Amino acid sequence: MFGYCLKIKTKSNKSKYKVESILFAIDKYLVHHTAVDELIAGDMAMTVATAAFDGKVLSLSDALPGSPSDQVVAFWASQRPEMAAGLGDAFTRGSLSPSEQAVAIAVFERLAKDTEVDVRRALAEHVKSSPMLPRDIALRLAADIEVVALPILQTSPVLTDADLVAIIAAGNPAKSRTIAGRAVLSETVSGALVDTGDRSVVEILLANDGADISCTSYRSVLAAFAQDSTIQELLIERPSLPFAVKELLVTLVSKALQARIVERHGLPVRLVEQLSRQGHERNLLQTLAGLRSGQEIEAAVARLARKNALSPTLLLRLLSAGLLEQFGAAIGSLASVPAARAQNALRKAGTPALLKLYERAKLPAHLEPAFQAVLEVILERRRSGHNGTDPEVEQRLVNDLVCAYRKLSPGSLESVICQLGQITADNPDALRL
Repeated sequence: MFGYCLKIKTKSNKSKYKVESILFAIDKYLVHHTAVDELIAGDMAMTVATAAFDGKVLSLSDALPGSPSDQVVAFWASQRPEMAAGLGDAFTRGSLSPSEQAVAIAVFERLAKDTEVDVRRALAEHVKSSPMLPRDIALRLAADIEVVALPILQTSPVLTDADLVAIIAAGNPAKSRTIAGRAVLSETVSGALVDTGDRSVVEILLANDGADISCTSYRSVLAAFAQDSTIQELLIERPSLPFAVKELLVTLVSKALQARIVERHGLPVRLVEQLSRQGHERNLLQTLAGLRSGQEIEAAVARLARKNALSPTLLLRLLSAGLLEQFGAAIGSLASVPAARAQNALRKAGTPALLKLYERAKLPAHLEPAFQAVLEVILERRRSGHNGTDPEVEQRLVNDLVCAYRKLSPGSLESVICQLGQITADNPDALRL
């Protein structure tokens, strides 16, 4: 058995410790023991002698005459949260010397494993913003129960993107929500949060102006919450959005929210109207593409004709997608020709049949070269036994259309069709032919 005296002085405020005295006591204790146990703290100067330590029993010397050991141990235990808080504050403020920091870190390693939740919680709360906190201690605290982990997850700068992604993947919604509210988030972490599919997590993420969010993640949000007006509003209120996301958003939201997009992101009203129309046409294309029987196709086309929805660009989209049956029914409806007859003529006669139908349908003359160019490619694929299109075919269509029109900019097939929709009949210079 051996003993020594440690003097711990406190300030008048009982919850504030003189850090130097605490560190002195801890340093001395670490010299003699392999684990940090309870430290005495109070509102008055006191001297405590520690004797033999076997991990369970602390014997008292004459420093506290007449005090039973169990009372002292209980007193020490009640003060550990305050000691963790005081030492954590000093460490975070950067007011400790290098040797004192080393001692403090050794203490933190043990406090992070303390059996008392209040101790671990106090430690996490008071070291959460320290850039000097060892990452392994931060990870231990972040993996703890929520009351301990959340302060670290909210603030700690020592956690890496990989750490945060792994914690998100563990599937704790409260932890994911806390991470979503961090002051700064990378696209990688934001993507992991979006991938949870948790609406509450996504809401917090979208409301966080410090979060970088990729175009891919924005698209995932829109795909998962396309009809959610709250999510739509949060998207619109983001400081900035990729144009592709604004374009897609315009097609999904109400007129009132479209007006907010104009106000928030400075999009011209005319452009918003165009984007809305184009989005509507893409939705119609998907609907028509899902129809298989001739009867279903004709009925759908008839409904669109009654609504004056068979626009030139919708027809061009149908043809560009290789939907020859749907295109034939649509142009036949406009030309007052039975669908089966129009479809047959296009398959057998190709361009000559198209020109006759096109004229009867009274479609814009300046777009006729575009329909011819697309039909030739689609019929060529049909003759080789292929339906529909693929990226290679779409690129060929883009090249042929750009060659036919002076003012088209190369891009995606969707972009080129949108540009064609903006060409007017009184602009013949747009045509190369």
